[in-house]
Amino acid sequence: MCHIRNALLQIIIVSLFCSVQSAYAINAMTVNIDSMTAEEFSLKNAVLEIHDINQSPAKISLQSATLILPPPFNTFTELDIHCKQFSWHEHYLECSDGHGRFNSEKFKTQFFDFSIQLQDNKTKITIKRLSLAGGMLSVYMQEEADQWQVRIKAKNIDLVKLQTWFSLEGLTVTQGMLDFNMQLKGTQTTIQRLIIRALLTKLSIQDQQGKLASESADLQTEFTLRKNKTGWRWHSNNWLTGDLYVDPVYLQLNKDDEFTVSAQGLWQPGQKKIQVQKFHIEHPHYLELKGNAELSYQSEFKMETADLTLYVPQLKLATPVYLLPFLESSAFHAIELAGIADVQLKIKQHKLQDASIVVSHLFLAEAENKWAIKQANASINWSKNGSNKQSSYINWQHLNIQAIPFQAGQLDFVSYARQVELLKPANLALLGGLLSIKRFSFSATENSEDANVYFAADIKKLSLQQLTKALDWTPLSGTISGYIPSVRYQDKTLSLDGNIKMQVFDGEVIIKDLASSGLFSDFPQFYTGIEFDRLDLQAVTHTFDIGYIEGRLSGTVQNLYLENWKPVSFYAWVGTPEDDNSRHRISQQAVENIASIGGGGISDVLSRGFLGLFSTFGYRKLGFGCYLYQGVCQLMGVEAVDNGFYLIKGGGLPRIDIIGYNPRLDWNVLLNRLNRIEASDEVIVE
Repeated sequence: MCHIRNALLQIIIVSLFCSVQSAYAINAMTVNIDSMTAEEFSLKNAVLEIHDINQSPAKISLQSATLILPPPFNTFTELDIHCKQFSWHEHYLECSDGHGRFNSEKFKTQFFDFSIQLQDNKTKITIKRLSLAGGMLSVYMQEEADQWQVRIKAKNIDLVKLQTWFSLEGLTVTQGMLDFNMQLKGTQTTIQRLIIRALLTKLSIQDQQGKLASESADLQTEFTLRKNKTGWRWHSNNWLTGDLYVDPVYLQLNKDDEFTVSAQGLWQPGQKKIQVQKFHIEHPHYLELKGNAELSYQSEFKMETADLTLYVPQLKLATPVYLLPFLESSAFHAIELAGIADVQLKIKQHKLQDASIVVSHLFLAEAENKWAIKQANASINWSKNGSNKQSSYINWQHLNIQAIPFQAGQLDFVSYARQVELLKPANLALLGGLLSIKRFSFSATENSEDANVYFAADIKKLSLQQLTKALDWTPLSGTISGYIPSVRYQDKTLSLDGNIKMQVFDGEVIIKDLASSGLFSDFPQFYTGIEFDRLDLQAVTHTFDIGYIEGRLSGTVQNLYLENWKPVSFYAWVGTPEDDNSRHRISQQAVENIASIGGGGISDVLSRGFLGLFSTFGYRKLGFGCYLYQGVCQLMGVEAVDNGFYLIKGGGLPRIDIIGYNPRLDWNVLLNRLNRIEASDEVIVE
């Protein structure tokens, strides 16, 4: 500021003062100035007139001048200055009633009032009523010895008009007013302090990319900058209300929940660093973020270090505003979240180093109820450095995964780098039984979406009735017990290393080659194979309520593929084992139900004939197979017969055979028949 003032005074005031000192006996004087230059400023084609020199006060004017200022200021043309009350004596000069006019490329014609006072090494300059973008601007400048200060005050500045002169690249202002006060203090050519207070009202802006916009927003800001030995101390306070969109977050702020930002720190331009020693961001009822950071801008903007603390008092309020907009295209786009969260983050070299998340009274659910956790608490600690790992836990009162309910439980684990490990075995009660997790570890592959997962657990007496009810399957009775070996995740597919063995219906069921992709998406896919070994048909038929059958049952389901929990293709066969020496008996109800798979009518034959006198029949073997492909099931039985196949081949007395004649059947039709179990194809009795 001193640089500008000295140049202007040399051109205008000092030259005037020198001219007047040589003309005490003259009452009026005119001086033509073709060109006068001081540093980067110049005055050309000026006419200096002095009237009433010997009277008090004198009058002075500078007319038709062209004033050229250094960039980025424009050239001022037709500069006219009139001072109606002008007085001077040794070491003193004053203009107390000045008026001026100038033209410029940006500001067009401008009128203003001014006053100037020079006394020894003290200078005061005041400019008032300077119009700017529909508002008024005033400037006060003072210098004493080597100390100077400047105050600029603006009122009712129309930002729409202002942007025609000072446009912001990529931003368009459609509405807004500005009031501001700015103070500058310095020594010689060095600024020592800057203070800005500004108020923007009814601000409506938008960028070209549609990523930033505001509507009738009010922003109040205070900024202070002070120079010290190591750099510049700065402090900032900001208050925001109105509608604001910062892609993808949209805020509607009123006086009761105005958004506030305050910060202070040190700016070191020589090292191109900004130290944010303390900052505080608050959106009442939604979130509070505070901490410190060190930023650099050498070749690019970088966060060198940061310690951040985020407090969310009501996740239910904050989630739709701050979280869900980032999840719109993900599988978690419709989650519901409630509770209280306290998060601490440490960042170094633009990367997260440590994180601590404490959540209480947590409720988290997917909108379609595929999974949910309620009345939960968690303390999760993560570190990039494995040597700094800390224990974590999560507990809950209610947990549902794919509609399977878990009772109250807790998991204790450690999380570091790209790994998660269970600290100790966990016993989780569900479906009337127990899932005992012996070991769990997860390790993601560097620079890849692949991961290594190890999971081992025991299953003890899970209720088939509760499981089938939860999954909305055909009701089953009995329990499941078994062992789950390691599980592997790779190429977005979850697969089983080894087999799951279950003891059920006094026999064994083995699930092998299990794999799944998109497990938690809207389109899960499953691949597996199943083997049945010597299941007790008496227990099976009691469970499914299809009629009484004695004997054993073995079989296989190969290449089973399900989409969204519905079968798409498989090869299946179940039937009497070749070495089955158990008693083979079947009830009338079971005969009718098995015969109904082919879609005929056997009920009348049994009720009208002498077979109706018998409640059970003997059989030698039974069996049923299906190859499902493109919605059609290719049916098969225990043995081929003319134009058909045996579903039951009789044995003993009375003997009964059930034959099916339709080898191809629509899958949905077959499902309906299995559900109804009402009719049969043909019965041959010997």
